[in-house]
Amino acid sequence: MKYIFIAISLLFGFQITAQDIELQTKIEFANSKIQQTQKGDRLFWLDSLTKLTYRNSELKYDAIVRQTISLAITLDSLNLATQRVADLIGFQNNYLGKPEEGLKIFKSHIEKLNKGTYFGPIGYMYLNAADSYYFTGDFDTSFEYYAIAKNYALKAKDEKLHAYAVMYTGYNESELGKFAVASQHLKEAVGIFSKLKDTSNILGAKNALAILYSRNAFYEEAEKERKESILMIGDTDRYRALSNLYFNAAEDYKRIENFEQQLINIKACFLANEKTNNANVVLPRILTQLVHAYCENDSITKAETYFEELKAIYQKDETKRLKEELVKAERVLAFTKGDYKNAVTYSKELLSILKNKKAHIGDIVAAEQYLANAYKANGDEINYKKHILNHYILKDSISSVQKLKSLAYYQTLYETEKRDHEIENQKTSIDVLNLQNKNKNQLLLFGSLGLLMLFGGFIAYRSFLNSRRRQLRQQVFSQELIKTQEEERTRIAKDLHDGIGQQITLLKMKAQNTNQTELSSLAHIALEEVRSISRDLYPVTLVKLGLTDSIEQLLLDLDEETDMFVSIELDDVNERFNETESLNFYRFIQESVNNVLKHANAKTLIVNILKQSDGIKILIKDNGQGFDVADKITQNSLGLKTMAERISMLKGSFSIKSKPAEGTSILVQIPV
Repeated sequence: MKYIFIAISLLFGFQITAQDIELQTKIEFANSKIQQTQKGDRLFWLDSLTKLTYRNSELKYDAIVRQTISLAITLDSLNLATQRVADLIGFQNNYLGKPEEGLKIFKSHIEKLNKGTYFGPIGYMYLNAADSYYFTGDFDTSFEYYAIAKNYALKAKDEKLHAYAVMYTGYNESELGKFAVASQHLKEAVGIFSKLKDTSNILGAKNALAILYSRNAFYEEAEKERKESILMIGDTDRYRALSNLYFNAAEDYKRIENFEQQLINIKACFLANEKTNNANVVLPRILTQLVHAYCENDSITKAETYFEELKAIYQKDETKRLKEELVKAERVLAFTKGDYKNAVTYSKELLSILKNKKAHIGDIVAAEQYLANAYKANGDEINYKKHILNHYILKDSISSVQKLKSLAYYQTLYETEKRDHEIENQKTSIDVLNLQNKNKNQLLLFGSLGLLMLFGGFIAYRSFLNSRRRQLRQQVFSQELIKTQEEERTRIAKDLHDGIGQQITLLKMKAQNTNQTELSSLAHIALEEVRSISRDLYPVTLVKLGLTDSIEQLLLDLDEETDMFVSIELDDVNERFNETESLNFYRFIQESVNNVLKHANAKTLIVNILKQSDGIKILIKDNGQGFDVADKITQNSLGLKTMAERISMLKGSFSIKSKPAEGTSILVQIPV
């Protein structure tokens, strides 16, 4: 086998040039050890090389891990072999998108590896094999294998493996329409992962819940799960989870035909996906969604650009999965461009693909409707009526099933909450008895300590009151200063508009009447400058459009006038604030955005203003050059102080997270 390892070593000498020096050094060292050692020592260094190249296709992880498995089996190190087989199946499923290859690997090793007492690795091997069956559409077998994985998790006392099996069982049940039980399993998985403090998998389970709700037309519940997940992610680097959340939000908006929000969310999804380490796996689905969104928003040129990118991917790897995405995109492009004959052809092809793979009934319903519309646009009334009838028959059947599922879901939820309530009452009664006994023993001790603390507390309280009074005086002064500043800005804006603006308008009219073209042009430029200054001093759009639309207009203008990619998600907050508060809220957003323009040198800006049950939450995030927050605070930055005071006037909390070269995030919460 030595010649195999030498071949791998030479391959790495060619491939690793783009990697960092430290990793290159480690890989070269591991390769040299592989060639110098035998048996157990060689296996150790080969497995070290496997870990160094973990799930990295460019570093030939696939070839290395297969060699590790082969040598481990030869040396009867079956525990290690099982771990690496499980890893390799997961790599094929989730990183290469080739579950058929994952099944092939499982079937070639299972007989040899499922006889030991290393229950955890065997459980993960069955778990990943169940995923392979799930991805290939064999849900019955995947159910069986998830159950086997769960049993091995109990034997190994591995809570994470158990949680995975529960969560993936929920995925499976969702696909088969078992709504209530799927919901319970996914919530159980959220609970276990929360106990383990595993945020990534909490997000995965909550995203699955959102998809489940969406497929059953519970759009509000789905949106609630997604918003909670996005807030949980915050400014962390969980871009894969963020990409999934935005993609599914775009799907929901497409279903309810809110194409503007569909485009906003799929653009955010595309941006997040670019930052993942396996961006190409889901990129085709995102490109298809972008083609659809831009077609619906009258941007056919951009739609064609993304279509060409999708087509290039398909030409490199002509799989069934990519063919489906390509046909979806071809269908909507043909229809949008008025090529109804090809729209019919592609719509028929997609419907056939969906039926053959036994796709979700909701997808088939949508495909029947699209085909009917294509026939109608093509002037074929007979086929239009045939397929629109199919659409409504299937849609009515879904509606009936959804009502039954809703009833089952809420009945199950009621029974679960009732049981939990009874258990909680029993626990409460026991806790009350324990607390009474504990209080008797602690009463004397606390009485003595209380007298001692009372005197110290009185002194500390007086000191606190004095400090608080100073802070309040400073705060009142700052707020009055901001109020006076805004009043002065408003006065100057009105004077410019009513005084100088009218004089320049009169001058312009006189110049036009006397055919003084150059003077008229100069007067026009001066008038526009005055108006621009006036608008900056006081945003008149607040009066005309309201707070929410004014902010949206500010950000849309920014998106159009700069090269920066701006992602916007705004809830309506008009009713929350009075006139003065609205001005402070708008100024805060305006100053934050201006800071990004002036200082950040950013390519991307995300602005989320979300209205939730406990208040309004704001996230303003850029990928610019960032700064040291501590230095800014030490330097008493007037801009940051003003922004903080504006939020304080709204009774909110304000924080900034930033590091040089890592962008900046501004987080704000304003209570109800």
